[in-house]
Amino acid sequence: MVRRVALAVGWVVLSALIAFGAAGVVAAINRPAGTPARAELTWAGDQAATPALDAATQELATLSDEVDGLASTARQSLTDVVGGDPSALSDTIDTGTMQVAAVKAGADRLATALEAIPGVGEGAGLRLSNGVIDRYQALASTQGMTAGLEANWLAFTGRAVGAARLTGLLTRHDRETAAAAKQGAAGHYKRALGLLDTPDATLAEARQLRDDLASTTDVNTLTQWLDRNATYDAALRDLYQSLLDARGRVTSAVRKAFAAEAAARRQLPADTRGLVVIMGDVARGGLNQAVISIEQARGALASALELQQQMQSGVSPSPQG
Repeated sequence: MVRRVALAVGWVVLSALIAFGAAGVVAAINRPAGTPARAELTWAGDQAATPALDAATQELATLSDEVDGLASTARQSLTDVVGGDPSALSDTIDTGTMQVAAVKAGADRLATALEAIPGVGEGAGLRLSNGVIDRYQALASTQGMTAGLEANWLAFTGRAVGAARLTGLLTRHDRETAAAAKQGAAGHYKRALGLLDTPDATLAEARQLRDDLASTTDVNTLTQWLDRNATYDAALRDLYQSLLDARGRVTSAVRKAFAAEAAARRQLPADTRGLVVIMGDVARGGLNQAVISIEQARGALASALELQQQMQSGVSPSPQG
């Protein structure tokens, strides 16, 4: 009797041990491959993928540097536009155009580096650890961040050249009119009249440029600037012609011409603040937007690179048995 009870108890204990052992095996089998608990299942895949991820991260760093340089060049272009120096702007644009090409090449290299990472794609969780997969996904999310920069740069440069020309024309016009007025003040009326033909041509060129900008830019301030300067140039021309016709006499026509010139001069801007407003209108017409888009891409790439570097330092898979 005692022997039978002992055997029964033994079988119960043995059954319990087998059950607990089986549960342990099942629990071990049910652990996902990508978790630290089963790192040995993804170690080989991680070891193969990590160097490729590092190479792609380096391409991301290079691309980020290229876009950073382009952003700096775009900001310099705005400075050149306001300065009204087409020659300096042309040099800056040439630099930016080369940088845009470098950005495109860098984006292509990054895409190629991402394609070369082994183990990614469908079923990656069976081959790679979660940390490695997260690194890849973070890198893959950077694709397309520079997709529109080439078009934005082209749009920017087209408007930048026009804006710089505009600034240069308005500044040149003031110098040309001042040169004519200097001759008139010295009593050289015929010479002054001849010199006034030059600012007239400059204003005509500025008006043509104004018309080109009108489809995308608020040109109201610019139009007022042009009209007031044209009115003054016309009044100055009428004054000098009246003085020539009067042959040194103070006639009613001369008095009327003097009054008209004084009235037109009072309508001229007292300083260059009007030019600042004009350039602000042009900038709102597209220049600022293009620079902002480049800055946004620069910021997004810098953030992605910082995140990748943090993840890179935190992922160091090692085999576990």
